[in-house]
Amino acid sequence: MIISIPLLWLRIALAIAFMAVNGIAADPADEITTQRLDDGSVRWSSVRHSVRGILVRPAGDGPFPAVVVSHGLGGRAATFGLTKAREFARWGMIVIAPDYTHAQAETGPGGSSSDRSTFGASAENVRRARFCVAWLRARPDVDRRRLAAYGHSMGGFVTIALAAEEPLAAAAISGSGMAPREGFPAPGPEIVRNVRTPMLMLHGADDPVVRPAQSDALKRLLDEAGVPNERIVWPGVGHDVDRAREADVFNAIRAWFERHGVLAASTGNDRPPTSTPAATR
Repeated sequence: MIISIPLLWLRIALAIAFMAVNGIAADPADEITTQRLDDGSVRWSSVRHSVRGILVRPAGDGPFPAVVVSHGLGGRAATFGLTKAREFARWGMIVIAPDYTHAQAETGPGGSSSDRSTFGASAENVRRARFCVAWLRARPDVDRRRLAAYGHSMGGFVTIALAAEEPLAAAAISGSGMAPREGFPAPGPEIVRNVRTPMLMLHGADDPVVRPAQSDALKRLLDEAGVPNERIVWPGVGHDVDRAREADVFNAIRAWFERHGVLAASTGNDRPPTSTPAATR
């Protein structure tokens, strides 16, 4: 059974926590307006800041392991994040998913925007992801030793940059990777060389959006640094690997989290069956 904190009170708490972590005083003079959006989410806005996100937790008192879930271009916390959160919470994890600058609500229909420099692993998005980690660490129902992250596509870019900034127990990305140099939404070598978090990379061999070579390059740098990592590539799969091979992706992430102590080892009896074997590189 999954218990989700009511959206209104959740997002009020999230907004307050965001301000506290980022040194923004919750001064009554700094008026915060609340707007309920058509998709059921809520946006809090002040003169200087705006934030939105979702939180899902399992039943019980904890402390629980926790994971930061990061969506891709045109996605949202309330769609991509919530879909993944339901499964992670079923494993006994607290899940937090923020909206990023490349969210549909911020970029417009189809994720179109003229300022793509703020997308992916931008300073603003990394700040939002780090806020999530700080907020989780402050919660009494979270086991601080068992914090993880997962992201798809541009959310994977954020996850890599987050792992370069924060000591996490484990991280996983799908349809994602690195850039050959700095200045792209994907993190470049300078950022990747700071990653010490065990990293799982999941990719479709026919991905035309984030090329498999980008996760291969990431693996090579992690290997050079001695960072534990694994890369799984499924033949005949495109950019939507998280949906096209959903059971396989979830099973791989769960096994990775178990291997690195985020989750307790399971028997596997409650996992969905996998499909045809993938190529592991």
